[in-house]
Amino acid sequence: MKHFASRSVCGIFALWIALSCQSDAIAQDFLAALDNKLSYASADGGVRANLSLMGDLTLFAADQPAQGLLFTTSDTFLAPRLSAFLDVQIGDRLLLHGQARADRGFDPGAESSGDVRMDEYFLQYRASSAGQLNLRAGKYATVFGSWAPRSLAWENPLITAPGPYDTLIPITSGAAPASPAAFATRRDVPAVKATWSPIIWGAAYGTGAAVLGRIGDFEYAAELKNVALSSPPDTWDGLDYGFQSRPATTLHLGYLPAPEWTLGASVSRGPYLQDSARASLPGGASLNDFYQTTWGLDAGYAHRDWQVWSELIHAAFDVPRVGQVNVLSGYVEVRYKINAEFWTVVRANQSWFGDVPGSSTSWDRNMTSVDVGVGYRVNARTQAKFQYGFSREQGPQNEGNHLLALQLVVRL
Repeated sequence: MKHFASRSVCGIFALWIALSCQSDAIAQDFLAALDNKLSYASADGGVRANLSLMGDLTLFAADQPAQGLLFTTSDTFLAPRLSAFLDVQIGDRLLLHGQARADRGFDPGAESSGDVRMDEYFLQYRASSAGQLNLRAGKYATVFGSWAPRSLAWENPLITAPGPYDTLIPITSGAAPASPAAFATRRDVPAVKATWSPIIWGAAYGTGAAVLGRIGDFEYAAELKNVALSSPPDTWDGLDYGFQSRPATTLHLGYLPAPEWTLGASVSRGPYLQDSARASLPGGASLNDFYQTTWGLDAGYAHRDWQVWSELIHAAFDVPRVGQVNVLSGYVEVRYKINAEFWTVVRANQSWFGDVPGSSTSWDRNMTSVDVGVGYRVNARTQAKFQYGFSREQGPQNEGNHLLALQLVVRL
């Protein structure tokens, strides 16, 4: 099934690219007609539905071991993805949303033979006509920070995610370290992709419920979810994984002082260990004894041809047999629109790690990385992107320094 899914994605996407990149009127008329057929409205307008599609094809070329959440040991790796988004509006207040994907894993290469899954599904009720209060329940992207709303391939001006959402650190949610010494030695080996976690795992599509809305110049959101922000994708679906421990609580408050500016603050706290870690815990300990506590500040600016995004995130992890460890991570990303078709973008990422409790040795090596890219909007449905990334750890280099990526994105 997985091999079939992988071949099907490649085949469908190749046809889609051929159609979308054509400049002749026949191809464009065909796509416009298909787009119209993906929408529905009842006779009285009480029910409206829209199905949209997006495909992205990414070629990675990386030094080994590959940086971040790229799961491959090959020098080059091809990652196709086909996404479908369904929005059903029932009346003026009820919205049903779903997002399905077929690809080689949520993170490139995590399921190299192919995977098909629902990454998002939720029901949202607009409790007030002006949108001051909305209620949401299901599986959806986290309200923490400012990355999740622009994490999809079409909205992301680069290809990879910022450092706090993509860089693996020596935190294991599936098993506890045997001793403080064993935990400290993790900094001297390449990231173990099968077990380590980033501070926030991508858009963190956990399952739960939220209240969110906007009042004047302020936006707010509060959610309860089944897993913490650093939890891996195979724990996100509450129907499959359930609630193994106390829920994680996340709050976000945004302020819009002027049309060009967005400012925000977030906090999240919840147990981060998975059920598989129970057997490795110290005697008498439970999953609810070990928390991830995360604070964040975000700021955005947009004026004419310039866009700027930035976040500063602090996370504290309660590690069994070790104590609390801390990390501070952030990024600044700047996009400049050269003209209607071309843009260029640069992002600087930095992570600083505290010491292992009781020692003067940091629990991971401070890291600096820079990503630069260019993008080209072929037409209203197609865009291409190129990215080069360079990263450097303090001390001996355990992972590859260089990453090249090419991506083509098509939407309908």
